[in-house]
Amino acid sequence: MNKYCLFKGELVNAAPFRPGYKGSPHYVVNVKGSQGNIFKYVVNAASDEVGEDGNNNVYFYKDVAFSDPVTDTLSALPLGLHTSGFSPLDYWQDRSLLDIRRMRPIPYSDADGNRMDVNDDISDALSIDTSQPPQSLPYDNGSGEPQDRDFYPPSETGVIVYGFGFLFQPQQDGLHETHMNQGNPRGRHWKENGAFQDGAVIIKRAAGYQALFTAFQTQRLPTNAGGFPVDDAVPLPEFIRS
Repeated sequence: MNKYCLFKGELVNAAPFRPGYKGSPHYVVNVKGSQGNIFKYVVNAASDEVGEDGNNNVYFYKDVAFSDPVTDTLSALPLGLHTSGFSPLDYWQDRSLLDIRRMRPIPYSDADGNRMDVNDDISDALSIDTSQPPQSLPYDNGSGEPQDRDFYPPSETGVIVYGFGFLFQPQQDGLHETHMNQGNPRGRHWKENGAFQDGAVIIKRAAGYQALFTAFQTQRLPTNAGGFPVDDAVPLPEFIRS
């Protein structure tokens, strides 16, 4: 991965991931920086690997009353991209950030419309109004073949969204890895482990801050000071149950 960073932007619109969309399942958030340029955050709506629960649900926690010293720094930052001058996030070492045991497996789309899925959780946090007519816009998930997706407007103006993660390469027009970036077992994500480089999305609305935290069933805890799982680490579902 490239250098860990933060982007502060004003919310423009967002596209929940729908069945039938091609590529890796991500919820897409469009924001604009100080120059008015569109910048994207992508949030995993599902995993690309099946976990011990037998499905690809992500582990997710939405803090609807987020309160942490990190917000003091965030509010002072100008709009745009930052590679320093902010507090990096660590789900494991910074116990004030969140209680990992509050994370739960959530599907990206429920069958009964009860708003119990990742798409709805993210939309609610952002004030995205999916009852409004969407705007069909091309989105390239990295395949080089853009596909139209339905982007919906927010119901609240002036929503500020902070994305923590890593830049798209080579375009550098958005952030991915907006999830826990430690505890990966040996395999293709092993080299992505690290400390104080976890991704997240933090939202500032008129009523206060909310925060979205995502992790995967296959990730393991505890981790060491370098973000790698220790010898007796267990998969996230087992850790949460313990």
